[in-house]
Amino acid sequence: MAYWRTRPNIIPQPAIQETLDAALANAQQSVKEQFFLLLASDESGDGQARPQVGGGGANYRSDETDKDVLASHNDWLSARRNLNQNRAKLTQIVSRIYPEEIRLGATGILMPESWRLRAPVDLTSVELKWREIAPPLSVTGQHAETARLRPLVAPNRQYTRYHRAMRDLDRPRLFENRLCYRLLSVDAGASDSDKRLTLDMTLGNMCYFDMIDVGEALAHETGLVGCPQGDVVPNRITWESLPFRRMVRDPFALSRYPLMLSVSTLTVRQSDAGTTFLLLRRNPAKVAIAGGMLSVFPTGVFQPASVAPAPDSPDFDLWRNVMREYSEEFLGNPEHDGDGPPIDYENEEPFRSLNQALRAGKIRVLCLGVGVDALNYVGDVFTVAVFDADVFDRVFDGMVKQNDEGDVVSGDDRQAFNFDGPTIERLLSTEPIAPSGAACLSLAWQHRDAIVNNRP
Repeated sequence: MAYWRTRPNIIPQPAIQETLDAALANAQQSVKEQFFLLLASDESGDGQARPQVGGGGANYRSDETDKDVLASHNDWLSARRNLNQNRAKLTQIVSRIYPEEIRLGATGILMPESWRLRAPVDLTSVELKWREIAPPLSVTGQHAETARLRPLVAPNRQYTRYHRAMRDLDRPRLFENRLCYRLLSVDAGASDSDKRLTLDMTLGNMCYFDMIDVGEALAHETGLVGCPQGDVVPNRITWESLPFRRMVRDPFALSRYPLMLSVSTLTVRQSDAGTTFLLLRRNPAKVAIAGGMLSVFPTGVFQPASVAPAPDSPDFDLWRNVMREYSEEFLGNPEHDGDGPPIDYENEEPFRSLNQALRAGKIRVLCLGVGVDALNYVGDVFTVAVFDADVFDRVFDGMVKQNDEGDVVSGDDRQAFNFDGPTIERLLSTEPIAPSGAACLSLAWQHRDAIVNNRP
């Protein structure tokens, strides 16, 4: 510790960092609170650069590490590369081991009948409920079934959590343990009183790394089995070959494991000349999930943007979450990372303009349903936002071509994609598309009358 104090910017070796992480996790609450206060003070703006861990590399020198540990790291990194290069195929294949009735076509999304909507509902009408004390997790990723998915951190000792291996060996640029909303139940149906379509969701708290420890371990296991040498071998992916997936088993048993919820939005521009949309190519060096794949955007984890607690937080609202993602992904504004004051959604831009257009009927935001990614068990609310062309062009006049997650992609002749059957069919059949994006496109085209013509 004395050596560390004289050189505070060094990064500990993985074994030491793992020990420190475990010590902090087991510390008394008062000790944790003091630690985070000191950390906040240390990062308050002294202008000194903090050590960073780059993606694809470890934070240690090779001459300081045991050869067996290095071999374990190399094997783990190779499996990660195979996984990330084949995510689209692996998602399709692993989804087929589930019953057909819970699969959303060939999108890679799992959706039970009780979560399906007969028609889109207004996103602002989706009712969110809060459970202060969520059910304790029985699946955390710290199990014998995940032993082969966690590399050595020191001779004869494995990483205890998957996210710690990612942090040290294959860290993407966006990798923070932010507070997130955990999905606990979904109720889609009609109101007993007037038969209106409704969608209710109950949520609690979780952390982003809770999802990594379970979801990315599930994905890693599938890649390890399904493409051991780099090429996908479909018949290897079975329930019998996936012991951790067998342990989690039911993706809709939400009391057992941490189901993180994201919101994915297909953004449609509607004018007299036609209806179009854009997509995003997710950069694998920047994101932890779905790198290299096309995605609808904005897409973001449903999480608070301030320190105000749910359910009274102004951030506990799906439309506001979507607006923040527009600010970040379309306009390149800094991320609201959860440690600042609440956002003034009525007066700050672009939220003011987006809210005014929504109330004026110049933006319509519809919810298409809720599902779970078959590969990594991440939940998603599928939405579509239909903008009148004048509003889209005004609000997004300074739209970026690249953002913190990837590159904006257009269709033929660098024009936006046409919202029509042939275009959507071609994208879904020929492009590697993130499951949430595939679900948005598929459901949006299924409900195209409600989206384009505003008819049920």
